[in-house]
Amino acid sequence: MTRLWIAALICAGGALLLLAWQWRQHAIAAAPMTAIVFGHENHTSVSCKTCHHNFFDDTGRDSCYSCHKQRPPLAATVQRDFHHLCRNCHVRIANAGYDSGPLRRCSGCHAGR
Repeated sequence: MTRLWIAALICAGGALLLLAWQWRQHAIAAAPMTAIVFGHENHTSVSCKTCHHNFFDDTGRDSCYSCHKQRPPLAATVQRDFHHLCRNCHVRIANAGYDSGPLRRCSGCHAGR
């Protein structure tokens, strides 16, 4: 009887984890994105397709956020992906000894923070 209870607890725990994961995916996709202050004029040395791949690979013609937030696998990682794309580039530039713009403070990129 003990093994049956253990198996039932494992199954119930797995079901709860699956529900929690699905809830988290929905919460991430539904959460509003914090506004970003981005000066294109400061990024003229960067290829447009570094950020705007959708105009080159025909995956969409809307904003980054609308597409990435509407696709569950992308929505789950959108904050991490954008932070890595932007912040990692700024860190590389800073490490090379150049003025790199914002690196750590949220308010350096996000309006109203």
